[in-house]
Amino acid sequence: MKRRTADELRAALATPGFTPALRDADGLLELLAGTGRDEAEPLERALVRIGPLVVPRLLARFPPSVPPLRGRLCRLLGRLAPEDPAVRTLLLGALEDADDATRRHAARALGHLREPEVEAALLRAWACAESIAFRRALAEALGKAGSANALDALRDARPGDPELARRVARAVLMLERTATRTETSTIRADAAPAEPQPLLFTCRAGLEPLLAEELGPEWRPRVVGPGQVEAQLRGALASAWSARIATEVAFVLPTLDRGRDESLADVVVRLLTGPTASEVLRRWTAGPVRYRIAFAGGGHRRAVVWEIARRTAERRPELQNDPTGSPWELRVAELEGHVRAALCPRGLPDPRFAWRVADVPASSHPTLAAALARVGGARRDDVVWDPFVGSGAELLERARRGPFARLLGTDTDARALSAAGRNARAAGVALELARGEATCFVPPQRPTLVLTNPPMGRRTGGHRELGDLLERFVAHAAAVLAPGGLLVWLAPHSARSDPHARAAGLTLEASHALDMGGFRAELQRWHKP
Repeated sequence: MKRRTADELRAALATPGFTPALRDADGLLELLAGTGRDEAEPLERALVRIGPLVVPRLLARFPPSVPPLRGRLCRLLGRLAPEDPAVRTLLLGALEDADDATRRHAARALGHLREPEVEAALLRAWACAESIAFRRALAEALGKAGSANALDALRDARPGDPELARRVARAVLMLERTATRTETSTIRADAAPAEPQPLLFTCRAGLEPLLAEELGPEWRPRVVGPGQVEAQLRGALASAWSARIATEVAFVLPTLDRGRDESLADVVVRLLTGPTASEVLRRWTAGPVRYRIAFAGGGHRRAVVWEIARRTAERRPELQNDPTGSPWELRVAELEGHVRAALCPRGLPDPRFAWRVADVPASSHPTLAAALARVGGARRDDVVWDPFVGSGAELLERARRGPFARLLGTDTDARALSAAGRNARAAGVALELARGEATCFVPPQRPTLVLTNPPMGRRTGGHRELGDLLERFVAHAAAVLAPGGLLVWLAPHSARSDPHARAAGLTLEASHALDMGGFRAELQRWHKP
């Protein structure tokens, strides 16, 4: 096909999602050679979209090129194929280029390669580089690609330029972090506090009362916000997993006021190096103390994180910021005038749902299944039926609650029945599974408890109208329930299903409105007189 003209390429670049063909590469490179800095980025993005096929053309174009194209070619090659031997050779040679920008881009590109040859070349350049801008790029590259030799060289540096000093300090932190990754860092699940320690339990919003009830009075639980229950840890940290409804736990740190002249980094460093965090990290960490930082509302905020990491390391060298290999996560929330934070032991082993070896799309989360099972209670003579059994979570969580007579599960999906069977075997629980439609299947024995999380959204299968399905289901469940039995379920359209449940003779005994992430549902317990 005919190559596009320069004007056609400029017009195409203005189109969102433009992906050029290989035949456009030469034209894009011509534009890249003659364009200003602001216009270079969309051209480079377009060339990157062509992919590795464009690399030979970039390599061929480099020797006769002149600035600023030389530096831009180094940057492109570093983004596309730094591991390619020919690219690596070109970039190593470009560290001695006459053009400072080309040297900088080559150094940054080589930062993607953790190889002795690359580190040695970067260190030679570091030893003789006079340009401050080049030294900044070299410091960044050594922080990513270096080893003990680079660490020694950067520790010996005494840069007078503040920005270079900042980059050197950041590179040293990165290299120290890398050097200690060979040492294992784990959470001490068996450690207990010297005195009661505040622990924050998180659950699905709406389940707070059930979580507090599950913890029991010995934990002294109190609801502190949507989906949050604060309690007192007295025994081993692993005992927190007695709460099967909780999704995670975290150690509560003191809320600190933010001074008028204080930055967010100032307050977070005070929290992280303060007595509470220090005691938690010391007592519950085996090996090096590694942490990462997460902010409420999301976002990486890298500059703030690096500032916190640098200043924390100055005060407490044993605390290592490591976003990829840390068992601890510091959760930070900025509130008006103050900062709240908690330390989440992400590396704490969670043995609660070891039975979950198989799954099907959109099946119940085990913590939600545990909540349903708790509301359903436990009778020794219970005959439990889950008409939408999915992967079996509700029945298996009911089995953990206490003795029962039978556990019956039905589903229209053979894959769900297979997954439920595998999970039951992993749990060592006997489930009776059969294929059947929830609105007409008649269990072999009248159930005393119908316990289920019905299909919602894409889980509705072939049913065109979910409301109609659930209206017919509650009427059928009421008909097959034994007198005195319970229907405990998650109702996504309670306004439609409630009248049908009442018309069938059921009485609503309890209801919890839950946030299902985009819509609401009610966890209900209905009683058949």
